[in-house]
Amino acid sequence: MLKIVIFAPIDNSLYARLLANELCKTEDVSLEAIVVRSHWNWSRLQSEFARDGARLLAKIYQKYVLGDARFRNSNNRNLSRYAQETGLEIQSLKAFARSQGLPYLLVKDLNDPACENIVKQSAPDLVAFTGGGLIRPNILALPKLGVLNCHTGILPPYRGMDVVEWTAAEGRVDTVGFGATLHFMDKGVDTGPIILKRTISTQSEDDFKTIRERLEVLMVELMLEGIRGLRDGVLQPQPQNSEDGRQYFVMHARVKQFANEQLTEQINLSNMGKQS
Repeated sequence: MLKIVIFAPIDNSLYARLLANELCKTEDVSLEAIVVRSHWNWSRLQSEFARDGARLLAKIYQKYVLGDARFRNSNNRNLSRYAQETGLEIQSLKAFARSQGLPYLLVKDLNDPACENIVKQSAPDLVAFTGGGLIRPNILALPKLGVLNCHTGILPPYRGMDVVEWTAAEGRVDTVGFGATLHFMDKGVDTGPIILKRTISTQSEDDFKTIRERLEVLMVELMLEGIRGLRDGVLQPQPQNSEDGRQYFVMHARVKQFANEQLTEQINLSNMGKQS
């Protein structure tokens, strides 16, 4: 039996709810607890504003105000459609934990002593990380196998922030591609051993929003595939070489405009190549 604890960035995280729902249906997997980082945390808001700037307001509106409704007008395969496919009904992780009789903990930070204590008590094989900031080594060392994270980019080339946009800006849509990488977390940023990675194909009408929506679905699928593979002993982590990639940071608005132009150009060129 593979024992798992979920770390989540907010209580209504659709990614975390989908993962929790599917894990409870998975044979020989036991969900032991759910830990959620509170968004009512001044130090968290300060750090995220320092990182994201004015983009933080849009992020808050999308995640906290709109929630699942942000997918309402999308025809893309997104997390909302995936939730319909899998029959997810519960609207919060707290309600989900209550329905399953699971321990649920709300913390100011995932590195809090209370979080460390519940992981120690649960003694999991894995922690499934679905967002919530950097995790310190003392927490990373607790689960038997490690802390799993799914990164919305191809590792090792693209570590860090805005790597979907950086891939387009650097003209590597065809050579590297858009995708997600499942890896174990370590003390670096997206530098831990790789479990799985997959790319998605681009479509003529794609923009960064539609690409990210499909990547969010891929993240859930990769997390589940990786957990099943680790349970069955058929997946082996592959270490990264630090020199094989670099860490990217939040993209400036002017560079983002250039990346948009590059995305359109590269998709058009790719489609022309497929037709010839």
